[in-house]
Amino acid sequence: MAKRLLYVDVNASFVNPTRNLLPVALMKGCDVRFFGPGHVSSDILAIGLPAFIEKNGPFDAVATNTLVLFSDSVDPARYAANVRASYAYDGPAEDLLFLPIIAKQFSTVTLPRIAVLLENDFYNWTTRERDKIDASADFFIGFGEEFSPYMNEMQHLQQERFAGVTTDIWAEFCRSQKHRIASLPHFVSDAEFSISPLVTRRDFWSVMGVQYHARQVARDHLVHNDIQPIVDSRLRKLISLLKKTRLMRGEMRLVQKLLNADFTSRIAATRYSFTCGSGLTMPIRKFFEIPAAGAVLVCRPFHGFAEAGFIDGVNCIVSEPDRLIDVHHSLVVDPDRAQRIASAGQHLVMDVHSLSARADHLASLIAAIADHRFMGSQWVGGRHVLRASSERSVA
Repeated sequence: MAKRLLYVDVNASFVNPTRNLLPVALMKGCDVRFFGPGHVSSDILAIGLPAFIEKNGPFDAVATNTLVLFSDSVDPARYAANVRASYAYDGPAEDLLFLPIIAKQFSTVTLPRIAVLLENDFYNWTTRERDKIDASADFFIGFGEEFSPYMNEMQHLQQERFAGVTTDIWAEFCRSQKHRIASLPHFVSDAEFSISPLVTRRDFWSVMGVQYHARQVARDHLVHNDIQPIVDSRLRKLISLLKKTRLMRGEMRLVQKLLNADFTSRIAATRYSFTCGSGLTMPIRKFFEIPAAGAVLVCRPFHGFAEAGFIDGVNCIVSEPDRLIDVHHSLVVDPDRAQRIASAGQHLVMDVHSLSARADHLASLIAAIADHRFMGSQWVGGRHVLRASSERSVA
């Protein structure tokens, strides 16, 4: 029987699709109720989280994210304005002022408390963020130690503009608290899969999002060799400019959907696509989006690449960004091999990094948490391995 989960959040969408897909994955794996601005009325928010639990429970566990937990970081009115500027939120603006209160109430709930950290990059966390989540939640869903290297393992970190603010806070925390952490990377929706074979695709290469050093090198290398890769669209650049000049205030769901649809279609129109996890070697979403779109994933791998199921030459190609012309020639002369790699990558994502797969992972780990059996989880050779005791313990 599916566990009853209360998910505390703002009903707001973000340009990164993981946030928008998470409620769906939870609904597929659990019996979920939602609480927070945009999910319930202003009157129910005023009554408070404990009263909502009392009236609508019992629940087996309660979960939230750092959008709620970090809401006391600045003045409530300023935080509410930041949410409206960064997320597409359609609820009453004044309801966002409840967030610091909800965060405090969440920290006192006696149910198993889960903090979902799939929206976080972690790279610049300080002890403040670590102590906040540690005090507010019992368990965490995010990148485990296999995906979280120490700074001294990041060979290309100094090439990035954010090298000076990078810390080891999360890397240390996820190792010392591995029994509390469910290790899950990003995942993709069914709509992001494309079955078009490579030979029908108009362009050879795409290098989307060139703000990281390796991607810029990759783009320049291809152009130098007379190959013009597909990059971010003019629409994305226009939206970015409108935001910077404050001609566009706040996010709109339609714009987010257009940007994401355009991103997916641009990858799906190319045969090979290069990406990286920046100098941080993070398992960013593009590692899963590219194979889902049916292109050959060519990349500088992230930390934990093999544990997530990727195998060089089988379902992806590992390459430095200044060696892509060699990869290009090897794939062009052997299109059958290119298609085999693309298809294998797509099957990997479908099997273990899709919405349905992640719903199953979430269902199993939340059940273990609710039954007080959870002892952490990790990825090993392309499988999500749940560590749990065989018997339910007494809380």
